[in-house]
Amino acid sequence: MGLKKLLYLQGVGAEFVSCSGENIVTPEQDRIGILRCMLTGAAQDGCEPVMSAEQIAEKIYQLDALPWTQQLPAFQHCAIDAPELSLFLPSNRLELLSIELQLESGEQFKWCINTAKFAANPHIAKVTGHYHVDGCDYWHYRLSMTQAMLASDICCSSLQMPCIGLGYHQVRICDEAEFGSANCHVVEGQWLVAPASTYQSGNTSSASVERLWGISIQLFSLRSDTQWGIGDFADLATLIELVAKEGGSFIQLNPLHALDIANPQACSPYSPSDRRRLNPLYINFEMVPEYSQLFCEAELNATDGTASEVDTELNAIKQQVNSADWLDYQLVSLHKYRVFKLLYQQFIVTHVESNSARGQRFNQFITDNGDSLRQFCEQQLSDTAGLSEFSGLDCRFFAYLQFVAEQQLNQCQTQAKQLGMVIGLVRDMAVGVAANSVEVQADNSPFCQHASIGAPPDPFAPQGQNWGLTPFDPIALKQNGYQHFIQLLRSNMQSCGALRIDHVMSLLRLWWWPRSEDLGNGAYVYYPLDALLAILCIESQRAQCLIIGEDLGLIPPEIVSKLSAAGVLSNDLFYFSKVGDGFTLPANYPAHSLMMLANHDVPPLLAWWQADDLQLRRSIGLIDNDEQLQSLMSQRECDKQQLLKLLQEQGQFDGRDVHCIHYPELLKAWLAVTAAGNAHLFSVQLCDLVSENQAVNIPGTWLQYPNWCRRLAVSLAELAVDKQVLELLQQLQTSRQQAVVTERKTDPDATTLANNMASTPASENSPLQPNGLNRYD
Repeated sequence: MGLKKLLYLQGVGAEFVSCSGENIVTPEQDRIGILRCMLTGAAQDGCEPVMSAEQIAEKIYQLDALPWTQQLPAFQHCAIDAPELSLFLPSNRLELLSIELQLESGEQFKWCINTAKFAANPHIAKVTGHYHVDGCDYWHYRLSMTQAMLASDICCSSLQMPCIGLGYHQVRICDEAEFGSANCHVVEGQWLVAPASTYQSGNTSSASVERLWGISIQLFSLRSDTQWGIGDFADLATLIELVAKEGGSFIQLNPLHALDIANPQACSPYSPSDRRRLNPLYINFEMVPEYSQLFCEAELNATDGTASEVDTELNAIKQQVNSADWLDYQLVSLHKYRVFKLLYQQFIVTHVESNSARGQRFNQFITDNGDSLRQFCEQQLSDTAGLSEFSGLDCRFFAYLQFVAEQQLNQCQTQAKQLGMVIGLVRDMAVGVAANSVEVQADNSPFCQHASIGAPPDPFAPQGQNWGLTPFDPIALKQNGYQHFIQLLRSNMQSCGALRIDHVMSLLRLWWWPRSEDLGNGAYVYYPLDALLAILCIESQRAQCLIIGEDLGLIPPEIVSKLSAAGVLSNDLFYFSKVGDGFTLPANYPAHSLMMLANHDVPPLLAWWQADDLQLRRSIGLIDNDEQLQSLMSQRECDKQQLLKLLQEQGQFDGRDVHCIHYPELLKAWLAVTAAGNAHLFSVQLCDLVSENQAVNIPGTWLQYPNWCRRLAVSLAELAVDKQVLELLQQLQTSRQQAVVTERKTDPDATTLANNMASTPASENSPLQPNGLNRYD
């Protein structure tokens, strides 16, 4: 019984419902293997007892009983409409309790309350539980702060009743009789008063939901004559101008997280080194003030032709890295960091040593980012020791790159809003980090280094999926006061109007694989969903940032309603949006959602239509034999017929055979129909607008395919004058506007009914679920 209780307290799940609706019981040895990862590490022999009976009892006491004796949790949260404080008081409680409240604004209040008085009055405090610990009964009270203050004498500088607003407030309690004495035992905790929902822009909560469209991109894939072999923030600014001109409301980005600096070929944006930092390779040189100071002034001052030789050499390098169709991260990184070094040296001389306004902003940037930036820079310096392009540099070099990258990203978001984009940039936050990452290796990191994130076995991936990412330890995360999670949200909500949270189910649970095979086959680990949602809501409101939850895959029913209540938009994908044998009618797309025509984990539209993706998967061994290939080709033909049926039902084409339709004509009709759907947000990939058929990422591959290296076949300059692309953008704008007009003409009661039906969570055995496709990075 003791071991089972410890597994429960540590959050190690006992069972789950599979994608086929089957209840799967996790073997106890697998759960114990995860417990070993949490408590003792993977080094322990799997045959040894996980802990002695005494150790188990002590751990249970720490997690279960001890919190009842602490009077006040170290961290707690409540909703703004019911500001309640949790107290754990012994049955032989003190008569007078002193409560000090320090609001986030700095205002302080103190009052005393008779515990017998509020214990007898349910309007002041409600008893929600009790626990017998060490020979004493403890009671859990939910104290209504408003009622408690009305029933007490308030002491404050303003002599007014405090107005408790949103924020991370500090609460201290002690025995009033001992207050101010040397023997006074003060208990302190953080009290989060959170909004009921995340930020909602425009009229997303009204009966007529605004229909917005945007373009999704892999920033590195953009192409221009000014870049150095990789899409950068100047290219993003160019694309923003083009999309805004056509009426687009957002640009959806891949994760921009910092990657492994010592191994540029480890380039998956979903396997980052630090999600709180940006990838410096996205910096555009010409946007950096030091670039013109360095190269233009050098050229003007040169008398021996040296500067022009440098300029010629740099242009030659730029032309070299810019000519390839596939991104060479090693080469791009080598040359960009060579220039970064020159820019940094110029910055030190021009701004730091002279203490200019820009130098002062840099120093303030370092101060504001505190230990997390310091640890990031120290590890970057350590990881690059011995590499010639980094010789002679210090920690401030890496801080400088973050300073510049954040400025440029902010410029892009500012430009988007100035051009009238409703949202602007939509950033993406990866679900985890690499095992050797800065986040994991930093001091006091709340991660479990002996496990990795993935997905359980299912018919599409019989061996399960192991993504190699390191998970948060739910106990360490809580004991840390959720500070790492808060930092993570704040960093990723900067310079954007919306944030897509990859694998949003991680707020509730994650499948853990032990890094040691001796420790079993994994289990689900559960997280404090309510606390994480409360933090998400307040950070979203403060940043005025919409939240999109990537909820493709195996969706636990218990999280669906809570995400919806918190105003988190769901994330649908056209390929997976099916009912029975056909694609979902656009009118039935969930209103509070982002509908993506495709994303980085599925084939480009052209490749899907021509079945090029299946041929490619066969050629690299992901499809075992020709018989399997033919079966998949037959299924694809059925899917194409279903698509054509959907388009015809919506007034496109006139009964023509699928083989008689030219792809450009099909694509325009595809966009016209789906963009007119009910979803609040609709996005299409830029690579699909230019009819690319090469995938940017093929799930399940590593060395077989150059994932995350594909560059667009056309430059941004060519894109801006491409008549077909411009017509497709105009079609998007027209369809989205028509969707709003059509809804306003629809009977409100019928619309409400349709929306309710469309937004009903699908069961885990529903064909709407993409089953084994819940992760491909």
